[in-house]
Amino acid sequence: MNPTVIWFVDRCFGGMWDPFVALGISGVSSSRLNTSGENKCFNTLCPSVGIWNEQEADRQQGALQGCNSVLDSCVLTSQVSALLIVDQDRMREVQLNAHTIKSHGVRVVRTHMHDWLILLLLVVIDVILNVIKPFYRFVGKDMMTDLQYPLKSNTVPVWAVPLYAVLLPIAIFIVFYFRRRDVYDLHHGILALLFSVLITGVLTDAIKDAVGRPRPDFFWRCFPDGKDFYDQLGNVICHGEKSDIKEGHKSFPSGHTSWSFAGLGFLSLYLAGKLKAFDRRGHVSKLCIVFLPLLAASLVAVSRVDDYWHHWQDVFAGGLLGLTVATFCYLQFFPPPYHTEGWGTYAYFRMLEESRVSTQPANAVNSHNGQAIEIQIVNQEDERSSNAFLGLSVERGSSPTLDKIILKLLGLEIVDPICYGMVSFGRKKLVKMPEIQLGAHTVKSHGVKVARMHMHDWLILLLLVVIEVSLNFIEPFHRFVGEDMMTDLKYPLKSNTVPFWAVPIIAILLPLAVFILYYFYRRNVYDLHHAILGLLFSVLITGVLTDAIKDAVGRPRPDFFWRCFPDGKGVFDPVTKNVMCNGEKSVIKEGHKSFPSGHTSWSYAGLGFLAWYLSGKIRVFDHRGHVAKLCYVLLPLLVAALVGVSRVDDYWHHWQDVFAGGLLGWGPHAYFQMLEESRNDIQSSSTNTNFLNVRRTEIECVYMQPEYDRETTEVITRDASPILDAMEAGRKH
Repeated sequence: MNPTVIWFVDRCFGGMWDPFVALGISGVSSSRLNTSGENKCFNTLCPSVGIWNEQEADRQQGALQGCNSVLDSCVLTSQVSALLIVDQDRMREVQLNAHTIKSHGVRVVRTHMHDWLILLLLVVIDVILNVIKPFYRFVGKDMMTDLQYPLKSNTVPVWAVPLYAVLLPIAIFIVFYFRRRDVYDLHHGILALLFSVLITGVLTDAIKDAVGRPRPDFFWRCFPDGKDFYDQLGNVICHGEKSDIKEGHKSFPSGHTSWSFAGLGFLSLYLAGKLKAFDRRGHVSKLCIVFLPLLAASLVAVSRVDDYWHHWQDVFAGGLLGLTVATFCYLQFFPPPYHTEGWGTYAYFRMLEESRVSTQPANAVNSHNGQAIEIQIVNQEDERSSNAFLGLSVERGSSPTLDKIILKLLGLEIVDPICYGMVSFGRKKLVKMPEIQLGAHTVKSHGVKVARMHMHDWLILLLLVVIEVSLNFIEPFHRFVGEDMMTDLKYPLKSNTVPFWAVPIIAILLPLAVFILYYFYRRNVYDLHHAILGLLFSVLITGVLTDAIKDAVGRPRPDFFWRCFPDGKGVFDPVTKNVMCNGEKSVIKEGHKSFPSGHTSWSYAGLGFLAWYLSGKIRVFDHRGHVAKLCYVLLPLLVAALVGVSRVDDYWHHWQDVFAGGLLGWGPHAYFQMLEESRNDIQSSSTNTNFLNVRRTEIECVYMQPEYDRETTEVITRDASPILDAMEAGRKH
């Protein structure tokens, strides 16, 4: 944890107090400033202040004059400002009562106005999804074994879910507000909680409608009198109430469970942070309070299985979905519960830091020459990560030695000489770090250069295309299919909801369109090229792996029976009992390519890459609490998930095929998204070390430079000063 730095200005110590005592240096006082001896000088005084160490002394090897000059510099620095390093826990005694609903409530709400608007949109979407008729999945007579559980009422009624999943956590947030009077904590807690339950609700209901899995009590919903009827294909012909039948096709995932874990799981994370459950002090009883909401959510989930409204897989998926979304929404506003600052919000600590910076003294008096030193701290936000870079400006005669001393006092170590120039010590005050001129790197100016640098990558890409085409012509392995295995392979033969030609449009052209739009916004050819290259590699590697596994496994599709026997008359070998198909060869060949799902793997490879790309460009995880950005990131993943669900609804794949395809598509794209980011950083930086002609970016200034490079290129313009000249002379001897 970075220490809190406070500069106190004192014009006349006058023996009233010792600056070294204020610095916490034991055994050193102002009376010992005339101590001679180089090693004693560096090893006694300056290491205690945190400026020099033994290795620095060995490297400098200055004469006694240089040592005394450094001592004078230490005295100068001490008289200019006493540096106190205080633990952050002690500095958090802030008047939280100054940030109440009355004083800052409207301001905080206005800051997140678009988040509240997105929240209302989620409410509308969730209501619509509950009105939509779900997909009615094929249910044959052989499948009724697990669907004949009795029809019961809910142990936990539907109206009770918002009470304990939303209102109960909000009540606890209000209690903490009256204790701390922190409107940031109250607002962000409520906003994140509502996003957690509503995003979970939208995802849950969308999957429910798309999957249409029958509930365990479906038989009695479909046939209230117990008399079942089936059509020629073996599908049910229900004669129960339409509302009961509609609700009977909404088993996966469990809505009660997902909402419970979204709300109570969020509350558990909130309590873990507020109680400091992971502060390593051994108060394990805090875990009982943290686990209590999770226990309540688990009991709700168990009740759904006991009431025969859900299968255990529905409950497991719902709990996992709710807890995952709750964690993402919580971390948008709060540090992790195990963090030392996990008890507050990011906004609170940001406000605290801003208040400290605004109250710092701007000027300190130099008792040696009466010249004022002005230190200006400028927060330069990095484009990729929003980390702060501190720029300093000293309005006085300066030198590299004193510059390094002040930088070390502030916990900084800038080692690039060009960065020294950017820090701008001298009479000219630094206002802003230079912006990156992205407009200078366009397709016209740098496109050919970038493509040539990656020529071998494009050649490998063409090779992957050839391999992919070849794998689609290869005859897959025809797995043994016995008569007893036909139970799960008699689903009706249907056409594709998402046709084959639409997959490249969804997985490739749609992300490409987003990349091109962003290029016209930023004019960064490196971003455009690497995003396209990473996307194509992600999709093609996924395609090659998918088709290779398809051909090797040869798993029959759920509609294999009708592919093999179009007339519905099954013929089997009298000895081996293997199928003896009489259908079209192309249809039978395609019937042995069930595992894994190609539609799903391609969709997750392309749209998953797009989700990562958007999360970086709109800075989803910048800790500023704009949780609505998560909706933009989750939207491509939701589309990919719906494509995967459609493969099960069309009876072209088993659910295991879709699950494996999603995991397979998720893997390569994550790697190539990281590759795209790293290449973008490297290629967009200039390799020319002449900073008179090339302006380096602020990102390059934090990279370490070789020792010889620092020594040969260090050029800093400064004014003359007797003390600083003496220090420089001591270093050169």
